Amino acid sequence: MAIFRLLLVGLLPLLCLSVSLPDFSQRYGARYGQRSKDDPAQPTIGNHTSDGRRHIRAKLQSRKVNNVTGGTVSTYATSRISGRSPREPLARYGEGIVYMLELEIGTPGQTLSAILDTGSYTLLVDPDCTQAADPQACQTYGFYDTAQSSTARNLNGWFAGQFGTGYMEGVWYSDTAYVGLDHLPLPNLRVGVSKWSKYIWAGVLGVSYGKAWNTAYQTLLDLLVAQSYVEVPIFSVGVGYQGGGSPSDIIFGGVDRKKYRGYLEPLEIYPYPAQQLKLFDQVGYRVNMTSLGVTPPGQNETMLTGSDFERNVLIDSGSTYTYLDGGLVAIIAKTLHAYPDEHGVYRVPCENRNLDGSVNFGFNFFNIVIRVNYADFIVDFDSYCALGVQPTDQSDSTWVLGTSFIRAAYLVFDQQNDAVWIAQYLPCGDDGITDLTIDAGRQLWLEVTGLC
Repeated sequence: MAIFRLLLVGLLPLLCLSVSLPDFSQRYGARYGQRSKDDPAQPTIGNHTSDGRRHIRAKLQSRKVNNVTGGTVSTYATSRISGRSPREPLARYGEGIVYMLELEIGTPGQTLSAILDTGSYTLLVDPDCTQAADPQACQTYGFYDTAQSSTARNLNGWFAGQFGTGYMEGVWYSDTAYVGLDHLPLPNLRVGVSKWSKYIWAGVLGVSYGKAWNTAYQTLLDLLVAQSYVEVPIFSVGVGYQGGGSPSDIIFGGVDRKKYRGYLEPLEIYPYPAQQLKLFDQVGYRVNMTSLGVTPPGQNETMLTGSDFERNVLIDSGSTYTYLDGGLVAIIAKTLHAYPDEHGVYRVPCENRNLDGSVNFGFNFFNIVIRVNYADFIVDFDSYCALGVQPTDQSDSTWVLGTSFIRAAYLVFDQQNDAVWIAQYLPCGDDGITDLTIDAGRQLWLEVTGLC
C-alpha cells in the first residue's frame, strides 16, 4: 500500500515586489463609469440564469470554538495541504471563529460540516472527537462512514498531515458528494478520511488551486467545472458581518452583485503560480498589499506604511486572525487600546467594538482600500475580545489576511485569470447573482459592477 506523506514546506520569505497588474484594460477596453442600479444583472430563475448557465450557491455558518480540554488546536494544515503559517494564536488557547459549509457525502448522503479554507486544496473529514480540542463541537459537525455508502471507493493511499500542533492521518477515498442549494451530485470526489487524529475538531474543505497546479486529481471546484455545473473555476465569498445580520455564502461560478458597490478590483496572484510551485511546492491565493492605515474614532486616517510599500500576503479564510509584522501590530494595538495577555495575544476592551474606527488595507497603490470597522476587526469571544491582527513569529515572515479582514471584503477567487477580485463588502438585498462564463475576465472587468 502506497504511503502518501504530506511534507511541510518552507514559509514565504519577505517579497518586496513591484509587479504590473493583468492589463484587463488592454484586453477589454477602459472602464467608463459604473453600471446603474436601474440596469440590473441578467434575470435569474432559481439558481440558473435564463440562458441556461449555472452557479452553485452554498450557505456558510459562522462558528466559535472553545478548547475545553486545554490542548492546542489549529484549524488548518501546515503541510502540502496548506502552506500558511503554523502559528495561529487560537492554537495557544483553542478558540477561534471560522466559517463552515455543509455538504453530503456518499450514497445515501451523510451530512457533515467542514471549515471553508482558501488556504488549502483538499477535503479532509472525520477527526477523532475523543481527542479533539473541543469534543462537544466536534460531535455536532457530522461523520462520514465509508461502510454506509454504496459509492465509497478505497483508493489504497494514505495521507499524514501536521495541523499546527495537531495531527491527522488516514486513508484516501473517493465518493459522490453533494454541495450547495441545488444538491447536484459530484461523483468521485477525493476525500481524506481520518483514521487517527489529535486536537483536530472539524473537517476542512480546501478551495485553493486543485488539479491545475496542486494535485494529480480533481478537487471540488475542478469537478464542478468538469460536470458542467459551472463554466469556470471561479467562486466568490461574502462571509458577512461579525455577529450575523448579513448573509454569508459562497457562490461557485457566480458573483452576487448585491454584496458590493462599483467595480471589482483585480489583484494579481503573485508570485505567479509557476513560481509559487517552485518556491513552496504549492500554489495559493497570494497577492500584494500596498498600504496599511488606521482611522481612530473622530480622527483622520494615520498611514502606517510609506508610498512605496509593497508586501506579499496570503488570503486565508481558515485563519481567525490577520498576521502582520510585530511593529505594525504594536501600533494598531496602541491605537485600539489593546494589551498582550499571558499567551502574547492582544486583547482589547469589548466596548471598543462600538466605536466608529477602522483598520484600512490598500491594494494596487490606493486603487482600492478595504476599511475594516472596529466591530468586525475586534474578535468577540463573548467572555472577552481579541484584536483581529496578531504578530507573526520572528521566524515566520508570512503575512496572512484572515477572517478579521475577509469580513469587510467581497472576494472573487479567479483561477482562470489568476487573480483575486475585491470590493468593500456592502450587502443590499437578494437576487443579485450573475453567472460567470468563459469570458469571465471581461465580465469581471466591465460588467458585474455592484448594485449597492
